[in-house]
Amino acid sequence: MSSTDKVAILMVDDRPENLMALEAVLESEHYLLVGASSGEEALKKVLQYDFAVILLDVQMPGLNGFETAEIIKKRQSSSHIPIIFITALSQANEHVSTGYLTGAIDYIFKPFNPVILRSKVESFVKIYRNQKEIECKNAQLEKEALELQKKQNNLEQIIEEKTKAIRIANEELQVSQERFRKIFQLSPNLMAIRSLIDRRYIDVNHSWFQFSEYTHEDLKEKHDDLLNITLHTKDLHSIHIPVDLCENLYNKEVAYTTKLGVRREGLLSTETAIINGEPCIISTITDITEKVRLEKEVSRLDRLNLVGEMAAGIAHEIRNPMTTVLGFLQLAKNQNNEPQPDEYIDLMIDELHRANGIITEFLTLAKDKANNRREKDLNSIVKTLHPLLRAEALMNNKEVLLELEECPPLLLDEKEIRQLILNIGLNGLEAMDAGGSLKIRTYTEEDTVILKISDNGPGIPADVLENIGTPFYTTKDEGTGLGLAICYSIASRHQATIDIKTTKQGTDFIISFQAINVETKPAFNRLL
Repeated sequence: MSSTDKVAILMVDDRPENLMALEAVLESEHYLLVGASSGEEALKKVLQYDFAVILLDVQMPGLNGFETAEIIKKRQSSSHIPIIFITALSQANEHVSTGYLTGAIDYIFKPFNPVILRSKVESFVKIYRNQKEIECKNAQLEKEALELQKKQNNLEQIIEEKTKAIRIANEELQVSQERFRKIFQLSPNLMAIRSLIDRRYIDVNHSWFQFSEYTHEDLKEKHDDLLNITLHTKDLHSIHIPVDLCENLYNKEVAYTTKLGVRREGLLSTETAIINGEPCIISTITDITEKVRLEKEVSRLDRLNLVGEMAAGIAHEIRNPMTTVLGFLQLAKNQNNEPQPDEYIDLMIDELHRANGIITEFLTLAKDKANNRREKDLNSIVKTLHPLLRAEALMNNKEVLLELEECPPLLLDEKEIRQLILNIGLNGLEAMDAGGSLKIRTYTEEDTVILKISDNGPGIPADVLENIGTPFYTTKDEGTGLGLAICYSIASRHQATIDIKTTKQGTDFIISFQAINVETKPAFNRLL
């Protein structure tokens, strides 16, 4: 294949290793890969080649990516070239308000996924080739029309040939539009098209429905912002229109609300367009809820790990002298030749026992705490605790309901699982007013056993939910802040996870255990 038949792709990055990485991902006999190490060099290359797409690094010395993109889009000869920004999230946020956002067709984060990058480039190459084919066909049609006019002066025949050519061009245009439509619908991001005239929803993609939990019926004749999008920053605090109708936003950190009232996190970008003669705005939300949650979870686990290590060290150092003092006081109490007031000695012994109990509870946070895991039935543990929870509930005019399905046996430390259920269950009972109902449910999902403890209290506030499970963080006047921290530590030792779903109608604690693998069970028992 000659170089003239290849599709030109411009790669711009000031780091040679990044250019080499891009070239390795995109290498193909069908592509002519052109590299540039600066914005200035990229502008020269744009004058020399007809590029199908430009991969543009955001941060470069001298002329940065945003400034380079703005110059390219201002030139009439290159304004049609699609640009994909290659950037890191933190870097992009530093420039979202600089104004150099014109012409951004798409973006991809560093470190980029080679499959996603190549897929996006191939999509734009296909569009470029389709456009070139249409241009060639149109040029050929014009040439044939001129030749026909020279050979024949039959006006009717000329009109017929041109009508046929227009029909073919329209069919090809419809095919091209259908391809764009598929890109819109199959995008993993929430995409919506809204009218700038009356703010109605013209169209939304599948991901929008999936994340928002709305249906087609919910969108009919709706002119309000159904997602209740709010900015985390205050740079647009003076606007009087919905955030997703603001023009030229790029990766703005926002929060949006689903139909069921769940708040999620995202990055919002907007772009104006004329659709069927009507001014519209296309909004794209990249959902980062899971990413934000994982970052918070990693931070919480780091703190928990540190406290666990401290607990093991402190308990080891304090318990030995405490045991000595305790033994001495008990011995002194029994010595009749030097009697001491019993109330003083009893008080000191009780206080030492109390301090020892607190340290014992704190020690359960240690990640290397030994446990006694054996094959147990989770339902039997729940049934054993039911009378205790029920008695506590009846004292405050509440009830505890069990909904236990047959579950496979699990490798559990019964004492620790009892402590986990009691901590979460008692918290749920305390959260409810009189007449409330606590439900404990067990069921299976594929190879996972689920323990779900639900209350119908007022829910957990967002600021409390962010810190839940952090040692010594408590909202109770006399609480130690160790109850849920211990629950997370117990779950970690059982390779289980704890998820929390909370609304104003109640809170669900969902603990997921891995079922015993029959193939690995004998080996695990030998380790025990």
